[in-house]
Amino acid sequence: MLKIRKFIEADRDAVRKICKDTGKKSFQKNEKKREAICHMFLDYYLDNEPDNVMVADYDGTVVGYIVCSTDKDKYQEKMKNVYKKKIAKLCWYLGIFTSFCISTSKKLDDLLGGGGFHTNIRPDFQGQKIGPKLLDALANHLKNKGHKYMYLITGSRKTRGYGYYMHYGFFEYKKCFGSSLALAYDVTKR
Repeated sequence: MLKIRKFIEADRDAVRKICKDTGKKSFQKNEKKREAICHMFLDYYLDNEPDNVMVADYDGTVVGYIVCSTDKDKYQEKMKNVYKKKIAKLCWYLGIFTSFCISTSKKLDDLLGGGGFHTNIRPDFQGQKIGPKLLDALANHLKNKGHKYMYLITGSRKTRGYGYYMHYGFFEYKKCFGSSLALAYDVTKR
């Protein structure tokens, strides 16, 4: 049976494996890039804001996760001074990309008040409506903490995720760099 619950430290390895296994196919055979992706999209949250991490637990096995930052100043400082350096050591161009992400995140946090998130589901559990349950849990969590929005950046309108998030109730908030877009969801309307 599936349940959405708070992250516990014993989940760390399983969550990191999901992050690595769902990264770009071109990264799958390069352990340094797989590790860089974890530093980029996951480790800050596990290390610094574990109360904002939820997992999808299927009969005792972690099959997905959602992470979010609600402390925008801490996120900016740690990503810039700790995680970006780790990422750049492993893959220089992901270090540069991380700079763009940090800058964009700061602008969005200032406009929306925090609530930037990242989510992943194990490939063999995708398509089983786990994603909406994780989004519901995060939306309720953020609403209870007094936040108004949760947001993410998607590559373009042509990505699979774009349609998924629009169907869920997100709206296009702002164009970012290139064809990427910030999508936002008003958690107060729940």
